Amino acid sequence: MKEVMVKGKIKQGLRIASGLNPNPPVKLGMKLNNTIALQKPFFEKAGVEGISEMYSGTINVDISPFTFKIVEPDYRVTCTWFEELTETFWFVKTLIDYERKEYEGYIYYPCPSDVKSHADDTVELLSVKIPGVAYGMEISICVPGGKIKVGQA
Repeated sequence: MKEVMVKGKIKQGLRIASGLNPNPPVKLGMKLNNTIALQKPFFEKAGVEGISEMYSGTINVDISPFTFKIVEPDYRVTCTWFEELTETFWFVKTLIDYERKEYEGYIYYPCPSDVKSHADDTVELLSVKIPGVAYGMEISICVPGGKIKVGQA
């Protein structure tokens, strides 16, 4: 199947995944922060390849006016990662092209829940720390065919 290439612009999120928000919003009565670091041990235990080397934060990519849908994730992880909060996360292996350099990573997708922060016109990426990543910069994501669908919003 043909690869799917998605292009977008890096945008600022709530900075909860990385723990860089000094005053995170309360969701479900909980003040969640540094969520990727809290979730990583569960992802490692579930066998998500290379997750321990990934930066504990996400890169948010605005692909509007398009949206995406995961068809076949590479990994599905269901875990109770904070108090009584149980979520399912999908991961899709991807190749990230930023400033003409390629990085392996994942589309990180908390399955729709009360704590999911982004609409499906924003792709959240996990990868190693990418030098020079900045809001407003263009980024490309290459996904093996059959893994995601992209369409007009």
